[in-house]
Amino acid sequence: MIIIADSGSTKCSWALCNSEGNIVAIHETAGFNPKFNTFESMIKEMTESTLSEIKGSVTEVYFYGAGCSDESRNIIIKEPLQSFFSNAEITIRHDLEASLKATYRETPIISCILGTGSNSCIFDGDNIIENAPSLGYIVGDEGSGNFFGKKLVNLYVNNALPKNIVEKFENWTPERKDEIIENIYSVQRPNLYLATFFRFMYENRNEEIFDTIFRDGTQHFFDLHIKCFENYKYYPLTFVGSVAHYLSDYINEIAKKEGLKVQEILQSPINNLVSEHFRK
Repeated sequence: MIIIADSGSTKCSWALCNSEGNIVAIHETAGFNPKFNTFESMIKEMTESTLSEIKGSVTEVYFYGAGCSDESRNIIIKEPLQSFFSNAEITIRHDLEASLKATYRETPIISCILGTGSNSCIFDGDNIIENAPSLGYIVGDEGSGNFFGKKLVNLYVNNALPKNIVEKFENWTPERKDEIIENIYSVQRPNLYLATFFRFMYENRNEEIFDTIFRDGTQHFFDLHIKCFENYKYYPLTFVGSVAHYLSDYINEIAKKEGLKVQEILQSPINNLVSEHFRK
């Protein structure tokens, strides 16, 4: 059996496939990222998941993960996978490659990821021609769940939210200002923690303040990570990720205003990724 896994920072989807390329089952775990995970944390997560039931039958694992951009980082992910899937050959790739394989349609594209984090590049079908600079979750990740979560926390802690939204927010979460500040600087994965606040904002997207933040934040992503490319107007855009899925109206609106074509927006690339993997 073959596993093809697509991992963001929040969630990892593991597609168990037979040799003909048919998906037998999709398993879910927390996302794995070499910037945050350890050997022990990965083994624990996989052991406590349904992957334990099928690990012995797996002979190949193709893992596409956030943060898996070079060999020194990839080994952090590869070693626990090799220990867990002891009968399998392990291959590690960047999650941007999963996005490219899932959305490329024989024409060069600007491929974008908007999930917990964000990324973009130009892909010609064979190679990444240009890759926008990625400054990570602290000073980058524009347009991502982490990016929007920081906006909400900043407004809440600085008493800059309207009273009716503060009431909604404090009913939505038991955490208060001091706890949120403490968590940002004490949890193992602050980007994932901050991204959880995106859900509250989206649930209340009809509030003018959040509508404006989403529109401005999406525009900011376009300005920094799409318009940075030479001749960017010649390429159709593709987006992958949960934030891209939920903010598709904003993406389409801004793309139209900028004279750009959105080719596809996928919440998860896993099904297309599997199809592309087995395509001959």
